Amino acid sequence: MKTHPLPAVVEALLPQLGVDATHVTRVEPMVGGLSGGRVYRLWLRHSDGGHERTRVLKYAESLEGWLGDASGDTLIREAQLAASGLLADLPRDIVTPTLAVAFRGPRTRPEGAAILMRDEQRHLLPDPYWTPPGRIPSDAVAIVDRLARMHARYWNDSRLDDPTLGLMSPERALLVTGPLGVAARLAAGDTLPYLPVSAENWQTFFDLAGEVATERFQSIMHEPERIARAISKLPRTLAHGDVWGPNLGWISVYPGVQRKRLLLLDWALALAGPCTYDPLWLASTWLAIDPTRMLAVYRSRLSHALRARGRSLDGATWLALADAGYLRTALTCGEAMARTAITAPAGVARHVALARLQWWIARALRAADRLERASSSSLSA
Repeated sequence: MKTHPLPAVVEALLPQLGVDATHVTRVEPMVGGLSGGRVYRLWLRHSDGGHERTRVLKYAESLEGWLGDASGDTLIREAQLAASGLLADLPRDIVTPTLAVAFRGPRTRPEGAAILMRDEQRHLLPDPYWTPPGRIPSDAVAIVDRLARMHARYWNDSRLDDPTLGLMSPERALLVTGPLGVAARLAAGDTLPYLPVSAENWQTFFDLAGEVATERFQSIMHEPERIARAISKLPRTLAHGDVWGPNLGWISVYPGVQRKRLLLLDWALALAGPCTYDPLWLASTWLAIDPTRMLAVYRSRLSHALRARGRSLDGATWLALADAGYLRTALTCGEAMARTAITAPAGVARHVALARLQWWIARALRAADRLERASSSSLSA
């Protein structure tokens, strides 16, 4: 009798995914990310006795894990997105590996969900944590080009208002990986090893930011309402929410053809909100990249894609979108930037990393000031 480590609740969903459990010859638990989902690689035997093929199965439950809780993921949004058909409208240069989705319990109130995907291991970035060389490397240009077309495709799309998708709000996305959520999970007894590390890194961020900047950031974190009001008035689109190396890959369109499609994995932090959340999240993780240059490239590609759809993007709106992106990146990725700065090799490298962190802090605070002024103006109008 074949045995494998799939939990019973997951194995029970295999028929809905179109998988015959008797064809599963091997199961390998995979190292998951921080979202709390469980990921497995399955070896499936062909019914005609042909070669085995592999698939990846991801299972998650409502509000599971640190990020599920912090992002308010009650409906398991990654599964809802896949099941809705919304991602079928992605530009042809962006691809997701999802093949089938199954829910445990009613889809409107799921207890859990399983996603069956193609095994794209060979197409993932070979060294996802390595920053490509150059202030605006070709890989970064190619990524933001495809993100711009995706964002233009879903620009102010009424389908994003569907509450059954469970998309994260831009307001919640503003603080999703911030220190308050980390502290709350630690207080609740969460044993995820990353959480105390994150809490320590956030303290380092505040130490490096200084007393005045820290007070400003913490004030926003505890009372984000004015910032949120300003962000809610901006154009919204479907944003992936977690664009960084481990979630990216490239797939050739045809053998020998240079044009490639961007592989986007893990939509667990997807949201309807400012388009700038995606390119600046990437810029905060690929630290050698000049974020202003990358955002300028992104703006050019986005404006072109919007014009092709009969839309325009004025300067004032763009500045507000950029402000929202810079502030959100500092409030969610500040701890990672601080860790990178203090662990950089002593000397020039550390000096550059610390200077970069100070630049992000100053840019985020300017953004907060403008967004709060815009919020106050709208209230008094």
